[in-house]
Amino acid sequence: MLKLLVVDDELVILHGIVKILREGNTPFTQIESAMDASEALSLLSHFTPDLIITDINMPEINGFEFINIVKEQKLCDRFIILTGYDEFAYAKKAIRIQVIDYVLKPIDKMEILSLLRNVAKEIFEEKKLGEKQDQKEHESEYSFHVEKILGYIQQNYQKDLSLEQFSELIDLHPNYISFLFKKEMGLSLIQYLQDYRIEKAKELLMKHQTLPVQIIGNQVGYENPQHFMKVFKKIVGCTPGSYRENNHER
Repeated sequence: MLKLLVVDDELVILHGIVKILREGNTPFTQIESAMDASEALSLLSHFTPDLIITDINMPEINGFEFINIVKEQKLCDRFIILTGYDEFAYAKKAIRIQVIDYVLKPIDKMEILSLLRNVAKEIFEEKKLGEKQDQKEHESEYSFHVEKILGYIQQNYQKDLSLEQFSELIDLHPNYISFLFKKEMGLSLIQYLQDYRIEKAKELLMKHQTLPVQIIGNQVGYENPQHFMKVFKKIVGCTPGSYRENNHER
């Protein structure tokens, strides 16, 4: 739900506005109030509203000055101003500092409630767009990390690779790397590395017909010939020698 701060130096009006808003069944369920700008600024040190409704004519710091301070400190960026003066100069200044709306006193109950519901709708839409943007940024970040891993494998598949090496490469925990890679690629990092090495081995078997199988295994990252042949048969369905013979005949 949304948070709202109401600022007005006239106590009766302040209590009246807060009462209307609390009984008005709007999405603004957390409502705080302040008698002047100084009290409001103190409140904003621990309360972060989605919207501020403020009077213009207040002692020491007027409403326009208060809005500028709040904006400079990035405490809130949505404002509705209240005033008893229906003057063009006020409206023009309100437009210049980009407030949401300009409401005249005495407050019309239905008008203020309708305005707040419309503002709440806009806030929810902005937050939804922000969440989608955050999700896209996270997805882009995931792709960046995975692409970096894929590039590293392509350049170093002949070497002895481990999750710890990938962890140092992209500065993420090994367990998180495993989760991230499987989420993006649909298979584990170890399985992908095995598949990639075996594909390279198949290319070498066909390209170098007389090259011993154990050397080919070594060139794609398997120091142990027996382990290479075991992995090859598991993935391809036959031994490296049989694969070479069968495909050479074709």
